[in-house]
Amino acid sequence: MVAAAATCLIGLAGCSVTSAGDGGTGGPTPGTDVSAPAGTSSDGMDADPAANLTTAELETIAKRFTACLVEKGFDAKVVESSALAPSGSLESAPKTTVVVRRLGADGAPIIPGPGTQISGDSDPLYPDVMYTIVSEQEGAWVGFRNSKALAGSIYGDKQADYAACEQANPDFAQPNYAKSGSTSGGSSSGTTDSDAQQILIDFARQARADGFGWMTDPSPGEDKIVEIPSDVSYQELRRFFDTYSGDKWPTHDGIPFGVGCTGECEAYSRISDERLS
Repeated sequence: MVAAAATCLIGLAGCSVTSAGDGGTGGPTPGTDVSAPAGTSSDGMDADPAANLTTAELETIAKRFTACLVEKGFDAKVVESSALAPSGSLESAPKTTVVVRRLGADGAPIIPGPGTQISGDSDPLYPDVMYTIVSEQEGAWVGFRNSKALAGSIYGDKQADYAACEQANPDFAQPNYAKSGSTSGGSSSGTTDSDAQQILIDFARQARADGFGWMTDPSPGEDKIVEIPSDVSYQELRRFFDTYSGDKWPTHDGIPFGVGCTGECEAYSRISDERLS
């Protein structure tokens, strides 16, 4: 038996990941027989089909895209885009992120629990995911940025079906949690956004000055998430999120940073689950 392990992002639910640290914020470029894929312009540059839509419209589009995936045989659902809501608050986030069931090597759904090991950093079954949910309440789910990200994953044989739903729903795009790209496994796609990393460093210093001595500087190359230690207490973490709720949470280019935790993360998971209740 092995201890449960996961990399999680707040609201990214129970133990969830929105962060770029878990993967693939490259432009939505379906990789299966699509000449001008949803979410990109004809020259291959990223476009944002959701830029001028209301939250209600985005939620409707996400539901429509999910229904298409279900028709194609995916176990899929829409979840809150929690990293886009004020971090640490219990306000409802827009339900615009589409996830599919996380499967094990045997093709069966992974059921979180004692002895279950789920890697949020370098799972060869999921080399390019942008969002992970690991929760006793919700189970295990993953979000792909686009059909291209299914390549090399356990869903590789469903890539064409996913791309077909993108073609049928060209107005759908996963939420843009961060503007600079990254790949799965927490590795950079080539460069680190130094401005973003400096914001995280400054935030960590401010948190320590505010009495949160456990807050460390971001890991080298980290420019997407606020990293939470796995052993911080529930009361202390609740105080932390209450302190930095709303506009006190760090942002870069107007986009809130994600938040992540690696390991047991009992307090983190409990707070994440509270957002779902």
